[in-house]
Amino acid sequence: MLENVFVGVNVTLECINEQNNTMTYKKDSTTDANGLYRIPVRGDHQDDICVVVAKSPNEGECQEAMPNKSDRIILTNNMGATSRERFVNPLGFMTETIDSQCNIVVHELGLDNRDD
Repeated sequence: MLENVFVGVNVTLECINEQNNTMTYKKDSTTDANGLYRIPVRGDHQDDICVVVAKSPNEGECQEAMPNKSDRIILTNNMGATSRERFVNPLGFMTETIDSQCNIVVHELGLDNRDD
């Protein structure tokens, strides 16, 4: 399996005002036994750039953050979404060495036969 569940990873939501570049909101959370987290947010952050950032785990092989170590999220009611829940893309971590299963996955996905 090339996927691990990270329990107890610190996750932070940070919102910064686009106009004056000041932090307007910050809230921390921690991943649960399933590697999931929830961050209840107060207020509307229409004028903010908000990102979710995960801190690298202190244990295990996967301690290097993936290139997308944060993910932007829109936290306003003025965007047409009917639900108040928002979801971010998965935040991941890498190992320093390539797992032997990677070649199998690359082959299964047909990425080894690409011309580009």
